[in-house]
Amino acid sequence: MAGVSHDPTSFKEEYEQCMASEVDFNIQQGIIEDFAAFYEQLMWNSIDFVQPGKESSEEQATIEEESSEEQTTIEEESSEEQTTIEEESSEEQKTREKNSSKEQKTMEKESSEEQAIMEKDLTEKHTPVPAEADKIKVKKLRQRQASGGAEEPIVLSIWDFAGQDLYYTTHQTFLSSRAIYVIVFNLCHDLDKPVPHPDCSTNPQAQSAWTMTPLQYLDFWMQSVYTYTKENASPHHVRLDQKSPPIFLVGTHRNSVGGEDISDQERKLLINDKFTRIRQELCNKPYWRFMVNSFYAIENSLPYSRKISHLRDHIESVARKEPYMGEEIPLRWLLFDRNKMTKVAKNIKRGTETPVLTLKQIKDAFGIEDETELLTMLKFYHDLGHIIYFGGDGDQKSQALKDVVILDPQWLIDVFKKVITVTPPQRQMTDHVKSWNRLKEDGILEDILIDYMWQDLLPKKQALLDIMDKFDLLCERIEEGKKTHQAISYYVPSMLQRRTSVSQLEDSEHASVFFVDFQGFLPDGLFHRLVVRALRWSQNRGGTNPVLHYDRGSFYVDDQHEFTLQMDRQNNLSFIKVNVTRAPVIHTKRSKQPKINVKKAPSPDVTKEVHDFVEENLQNLKDMWIKRINYSLSVECPCRRSSLHLLSLDKCLEKAEVPCRIEKLPQRLIKTDQFQAMFNQESSEEEPITLEERLEPLSNIHLEEIVADLGPEWKRLATNLGFKEQAIYRFEADTKCVHDAIFCMLVSWTKKFKKSVKEKQEDLAKALRKIDKLELADKVLKYPSSP
Repeated sequence: MAGVSHDPTSFKEEYEQCMASEVDFNIQQGIIEDFAAFYEQLMWNSIDFVQPGKESSEEQATIEEESSEEQTTIEEESSEEQTTIEEESSEEQKTREKNSSKEQKTMEKESSEEQAIMEKDLTEKHTPVPAEADKIKVKKLRQRQASGGAEEPIVLSIWDFAGQDLYYTTHQTFLSSRAIYVIVFNLCHDLDKPVPHPDCSTNPQAQSAWTMTPLQYLDFWMQSVYTYTKENASPHHVRLDQKSPPIFLVGTHRNSVGGEDISDQERKLLINDKFTRIRQELCNKPYWRFMVNSFYAIENSLPYSRKISHLRDHIESVARKEPYMGEEIPLRWLLFDRNKMTKVAKNIKRGTETPVLTLKQIKDAFGIEDETELLTMLKFYHDLGHIIYFGGDGDQKSQALKDVVILDPQWLIDVFKKVITVTPPQRQMTDHVKSWNRLKEDGILEDILIDYMWQDLLPKKQALLDIMDKFDLLCERIEEGKKTHQAISYYVPSMLQRRTSVSQLEDSEHASVFFVDFQGFLPDGLFHRLVVRALRWSQNRGGTNPVLHYDRGSFYVDDQHEFTLQMDRQNNLSFIKVNVTRAPVIHTKRSKQPKINVKKAPSPDVTKEVHDFVEENLQNLKDMWIKRINYSLSVECPCRRSSLHLLSLDKCLEKAEVPCRIEKLPQRLIKTDQFQAMFNQESSEEEPITLEERLEPLSNIHLEEIVADLGPEWKRLATNLGFKEQAIYRFEADTKCVHDAIFCMLVSWTKKFKKSVKEKQEDLAKALRKIDKLELADKVLKYPSSP
């Protein structure tokens, strides 16, 4: 998929950067081949290669002539050519045929510098320029002159998104509303047959479990554009002919459709059948209103194609009508953009600093004191693709990214790429094979592997890890009994190997189960970000050793409870299934009688905690990343009259009965008492906590007493206990109040190091004395050190 955004940077320059960076032009293995040829044709068909500060003298004169409506300032322009232009306005076709060779010579004389640049570029790509392309260029220049310069040239930059699902977690970072999207697929592929997965040769399970058909890929990409961007409304509430951001659909390999032995007319019929099928399948989707009506079938192996020229003209025409075209911005914003590029260029040349600034640094450097204007400017340049900034959306107080401004998007792409691109086994160094396998099998990224992957970025290592942590791509791993000198490791859920699930979650009468229904579209990246947040939340409560799979994760809640998140797709449903369970209790007797396994329903309070965690974090992720995604909390209907279908959880909690409506089946009323019991404290059958349980060494009861005696000094205590600033920030961000943040910090500390209870009491007392909590320190030392 290609995103075309309107950008003051040269279209030609962006193309060269794209080629130089060896961007993968394959949307999915076998879907698009030679996509570079498609871009190259777009490039040399372009009339608007305008790079600020590098226009030829003739080109600059032409631009000045258009703005002032003068026709006499082009250097070395002959009177004979001027007469030709005037004649063309009345007899354009006749004059062109008669004087074509003369026009060609004149054009070569007028724009020699421009032609030299174009020939240089094309020579580098070994692509000849057909004479017909020059004629089209001459015609368009004359049309612009004849119009008196009414239309300013539009400069575009092209971003190509690799289609492999490996990159899905990071793609949404770069999707913008101020763009035109071109989704490309191979016309030769059967729309209903799965496209081979890139990993199928080394992982047969991936082939059976995760392949999609071309129709499904098209749907995925269009859904992604729709959900990760927001609609651009007309500033004057004028009805737009085309919804924005617009989406073009382009089929490649046109001349290969049907093979070599059929006529062009038969080929056209086959292509029309495919396009008709696509329209039928997608016309009821929410993104259909954003689709451009005309679909394009192109042959991207040809050195020149009229259809690609028509596509480029259509893109330009649609771009001119975008509602944000012609917006005025303050001049100091341009100063920020120019100086920002200078800073990025210096950083790249020196290879020292990271292109990341805080809001305060930008305020100080560019003199923009008003925070509303500052956030508006940053959001504007983020939408243009000049910077990466997500602090302008959602709740400013709770965003981890609110103070992070990334000046160079390409730098961020390179950072992501170094983590999410797994080195093939045959190229892995022997010393790192075990670490690669652990990343693939357990989702654990070891510090030694980070040093290997980022060997050219080691001075920036911590800054890069902090960025990826704030983007919810990874989180630090807390190991039970970890010694201080042990290397740090991280959880990266998106790097887990895709495979067929060997087992599904077991529904038990003792489990509390609810669903998050995404109404047909659940991006893997959203699920993995939720998993990262669940890992932090669980570890802050003292959890260790979670069980992780690509589509599932199980997490500690407390000593008696755990919960599981599972991503699943069945029929037309896409959902996350949430299971809250209580750990079974195993009693033993002194006699030779067998053990008794006692299972109980989870505490309603714990189920409510998990429910609130899921709901709050999904809303935050929606505000930050995926604004137009739809989801609702649901429960499975127990009628079992059909395949899995869901009921609204909110309605089940509000009413004693709710209707179950299934197409072509009579309505049923469903009693909701079982769902209400999941959240109703009175329905719990918990046993009272015994005195012995209360007096366990450093139990939660003791920790609660410590929390009650602490105040604002708790952060100093956390520092003295060995927590870094980032971890302290997470305790605050992942909890609702200071009390909970302190409690989570203490629980995490008790689980973090492998020491005796007595040693932990002494360490805690020592840290308390450092913050002048002497009485509390003495109290801690008096707690029992053994049961």
